[in-house]
This record gives sequence, C-alpha cells and structure tokens, in this order.
Amino acid sequence: MNPFAQSREDRVGSLGETALIKRISEWLGAASPDPPAGIGDDCSAVHLPPNKSYLLTTTDPVIYQRHFDSQLEPEQVAIKLLNRNISDIASMGGTPRHATLSHALPHHLSIDWLKRFYIGLSHEACKCNIQVNGGDVTTTKDFLGAFMTLVGYGNERILERKGASVGALIFVTGSLGGSRLKKHSNFEPRLPEGQWLATQVGVSSCIDLSDGIGKDCAAILLDHCNAKIDASRIPVSEDAHALSRSSGRSPLDHAINDGEDYELLFTLEPDQDYDTFVDHWKTRFKTDITQIGIISKRVASHPSVVFSNLEENIEPTGYDPFRTP
Repeated sequence: MNPFAQSREDRVGSLGETALIKRISEWLGAASPDPPAGIGDDCSAVHLPPNKSYLLTTTDPVIYQRHFDSQLEPEQVAIKLLNRNISDIASMGGTPRHATLSHALPHHLSIDWLKRFYIGLSHEACKCNIQVNGGDVTTTKDFLGAFMTLVGYGNERILERKGASVGALIFVTGSLGGSRLKKHSNFEPRLPEGQWLATQVGVSSCIDLSDGIGKDCAAILLDHCNAKIDASRIPVSEDAHALSRSSGRSPLDHAINDGEDYELLFTLEPDQDYDTFVDHWKTRFKTDITQIGIISKRVASHPSVVFSNLEENIEPTGYDPFRTP
C-alpha cells in the first residue's frame, strides 16, 4: 500500500500533534494500558516482576525503502517491526513484555496507512502479551521510519552470543535464504525455542540470524576460536531456490548471504549427548534443527569462519547495510 496521501485532509499533517497522539492511543486499543504504564505521562512506569533476574532491552527500526516498500500492507510493516525486536529477545531466551515506539512521519503520510499500522501492531502485540507503553512522533520532509524499543525479562540463565568451547557443535533452526520473497515480513520469531534453549545448560551461545550466516556466525566466536561450517549441510529454503531462478545466484549463496532469516544459530557443548539433545528438541518443537558445523581452535591464517564444500563463486559476507556496493 502506498503510504502517502494525495488530498490534504487525508494526510497526518492535517491533524496536529495532539490529535494524532489521541488517535494513536485509540488505534492501539487494548495493547496500550492506562497511565502511568501507558500513553499520558512523560515516562511509562511499569512494575518489575519479582522473580526475574534480567531486564533485556533491544531496539530495531523499519525504514521505508530500506526494510519495506509499497508492496507491503501497513499491518505487515507493523508486524515486521515487532517481530524483528522479539527475535532479539528470543535469541537470549527471554520473554518480551513492553514496547515503546517512535515514528518519523512525513506531513503527506496517509492517515489511513498509519491507522492500519497501529491497529495491526495492537493485534500482534496483544497476541504476544506485549504492552505498547508509549513513544513519540516527529515530522519529516520525506523520511518515513518507525523505531521500536522492546523490553523483556530473563530468568536466572540467559543465552549470550559468546561462550562456545572448542568442539561445540553449531546448529541452526529452520531453513535459510530467499527471505526477500516473503519471509522478511512473514516470520515467526523462535521465541519458545529460545526460551527452552536457555534452560539447557549444554547450550553455550545463541544469536538470531538477521544479517545472514555468512556474517552473523563470526559474532558467536571467542578470540581463540574458529567456526568450521559444512556448506553442504546448510538447510536451504524453497524460497532461496525460487529466487535463484531469477537472481543469477545459487540457492546456497542466498542461504548464506541474504539475511533476514530470523532463525537461531546456537552451539551445543562437546560434553553433551547429541542424540539425546535432538530427541528432546523433537518432542517439543516442529521446527527443524540442523547441525552445520563445529567450533575449532583458532588458526591465525584462517578466516574466523571457514566454509567447506562451498561453491567457488560464493563470498560468504552476509548482509552489511554499510558496505559500499
């Protein structure tokens, strides 16, 4: 849906800030509690659960023409924004609970587009038991972006990126690649999976794959470690195969480098029984897991992540928004 309106009366610029915030509060409905937890004070004030050990905080945006375009409906944009943030908390085994949202809005943005965005956000937040506790709005000339901060709670044990020992097995959930066809805006964060992984003492590191395994895998490595990835074992999605037919790149290239998979990459320590772990996983989840590599001792002359069985024309860089084309 085109986010911008032609007629002046259909634009957010016709409302004024006070009226706009009032409408946003109405559109959020049940997802936004009464003050002081919700919209209405200078800050949101929420009670902390007494039985939680960690406060988890993450932030992610969606930017027009970077993370979405006019092909997406406003509800899809809102859900993508929320789920991008939930995926970060899932990777640490936490539970998301409170969101704040700041919006940069051009004067000619459609009121109807924004209404549908917030109603879609409300529905998804309520489904996930997340409160939208407030935020801010500002005007821009042409720039459209939404910036969310999501707060969650962690129990006594959380998952961090770095912690895997030499010999730990590297796993990934689901399948990878081709996200631009639909997965980038239509995915389920691996929240229950991440919460369960955090209860398993043999799971030593975890990250969500937002920039592709070619880039994100290096982030889990301690200084004295390399990762050895068997490219033939990487689970390649059907969308990666479909996109390959028009992109001129191989399905495996898409699986390694596309990004926005929002799957979990995690490690299992070498003293854990592989079969027992996989059996326990299968009794709880329909989500597939695949062991794709192993943590090895650092070799200075090697890159931090070493791919075997890799097609010669693939450069495993992942997605880097700051890299000059």
